[in-house]
Amino acid sequence: IPGISYVVDTGRHKCRNYNSGTGVASYDVMWISKASADQRAGRAGRTGPGHCYRLYSSSLYSRHMDPFALPEVLTRPLEDVVLAMKAMKISDVSSFPFPTPPDRSQIDAAVKLLANIGCVDVSTVERDGGDGIATRLGLAVSKLPLGVRYAKMLLVAAQAGILDYAIVVVAVLSEASLFSSSAVDESTEKERNEETGESDLDDIDKNLVELREREKKKSNRWTHSGGDVLAAMLAVGACTYAGRAAGGASEAFANRKFCEENGLNYTIMNRIQKMRSHLANMAKNRLSTAEGIAAKTGGFSYKMAPPNKLQETLLIQSIASGLLDRIALLATPGSLSGESPIDLRSAYIGCCSSAKDPLFLDRASSVYTRDYRQLPRWICYDSILRKTAKDGTPIAVMKNITPIESSWIGEISKDTRLLTLGPPLASPPPTYDTDQDAVLCSVTTKFGTHGWEINPVRMGMYEVLQSPEAKSSSGFVPDDSFRWFARFLLEGKVMIELTGLEELLNDSPALITRKTPSSKVTMLVSRLAGAGIDSRSALRKHWAEQDDKFLFKQLKNWIKREHHPQAKKIWIDAVRKNIKKWEEKKD
Repeated sequence: IPGISYVVDTGRHKCRNYNSGTGVASYDVMWISKASADQRAGRAGRTGPGHCYRLYSSSLYSRHMDPFALPEVLTRPLEDVVLAMKAMKISDVSSFPFPTPPDRSQIDAAVKLLANIGCVDVSTVERDGGDGIATRLGLAVSKLPLGVRYAKMLLVAAQAGILDYAIVVVAVLSEASLFSSSAVDESTEKERNEETGESDLDDIDKNLVELREREKKKSNRWTHSGGDVLAAMLAVGACTYAGRAAGGASEAFANRKFCEENGLNYTIMNRIQKMRSHLANMAKNRLSTAEGIAAKTGGFSYKMAPPNKLQETLLIQSIASGLLDRIALLATPGSLSGESPIDLRSAYIGCCSSAKDPLFLDRASSVYTRDYRQLPRWICYDSILRKTAKDGTPIAVMKNITPIESSWIGEISKDTRLLTLGPPLASPPPTYDTDQDAVLCSVTTKFGTHGWEINPVRMGMYEVLQSPEAKSSSGFVPDDSFRWFARFLLEGKVMIELTGLEELLNDSPALITRKTPSSKVTMLVSRLAGAGIDSRSALRKHWAEQDDKFLFKQLKNWIKREHHPQAKKIWIDAVRKNIKKWEEKKD
């Protein structure tokens, strides 16, 4: 900056410190390094005579200040770096020869995070060594130039057909709060005003208080039952529409006026719009097969309507999928003990053991309420910030809160380390899923390191029955997946060509799963189990490549004698059509 003659150096700076063990970030005022002090002094007198006045002694400079600031690799989360290395087939990141090796705890924390959101598989560590391998999801995430959480959100949203909305969400999460219209935190200012009576304020201070109250009322317009992130998304959409793509000064003027009238930070809004444009362009280059304007054109619509209820639900699920290890449960009364400046009945417990302290909602959140009975039971949050209460006690505050439903958690956390599957459940009964082409059964499901019980998830029955928990369960036997597949096959639920077969049977297909002694049931199930067939694709392949008369002999025992010719015609026609489908798919 030209023309500077004097510099006053306090020797301090406010920096964001990240604890890799707890995942908690805090903003602390710390001493700068000697290199930073020399750089500050060098800003004076570059184009003429100048002076630097340091508000600290030369003794402090020489004895207490570090020569240089710590390298960034030692002070930031490493999950994106670790995932990029995993995508390059580096199995053991901790032994990689970094120029400045990060602490082992940083690498372990990064691997743990990636395993928790399903990007790294650590199940092979004991057998193969190293610290895990990248999953298919992890490889896809590594190709997007974003943080791993946000990249996963976009991929899940693209699959659900809501990429345009997810781009706004990620842009919002990438910046500071859109509703912080003043430099002073609203919640801190509120506490300060409660401590200071109006009689102690002069006219200027009273005007400032009134101004802040007006700004707060404006920002309170932006609330949403789906949480802070969706509220901010609606604000971005409304501001975009206010500009009407006028371009140049007129659009900027309209957007600035809109922000001022509605309690929004114009500077942050501007940055969010730039990030939105960048993400839309990235979507065109990297996610061109997805639905939406961004994937097709690299831009966004200035008239994008708010999401409907279904899209909101899918969007919240996409957000939660990237924040799986940041899901929290409202603490049950009495489960937390000790003293706290905030009522512990409104405290949350994080799903990971790294979050040991009670977590509290940010008072500026649209989800916050003083009545703990009205708080959502399950939430996810973007980050934790360490704050200090009025009595000096440090508290962990969650930012960017989104309420979620516990019924979603099992499905969106499949194939992650946070999900623990137990024995299969007899009720509800197994089903056949045509999209997944598998017999699915419900499984006892627990989430997080605390083992919270959640709604059962439906998994492939064959894989579930191979687990130690299933083998010790008295209600199931190893061939049950073939038994249920045989029933669904005869009921016409596996192949549409066999829909009319059930009417010709001499017994209900339900007999197969009742486990009553029957020779025809035993013959049919053992034939399927012997060939390892419990899916439509496996049966088609067997017919096409090995034996097109497979199961025909066993079928005769199930058909009424007078219907043999009709059943034979249906069966042969079904076999021919499915062989043709297999060959077409193979080509």
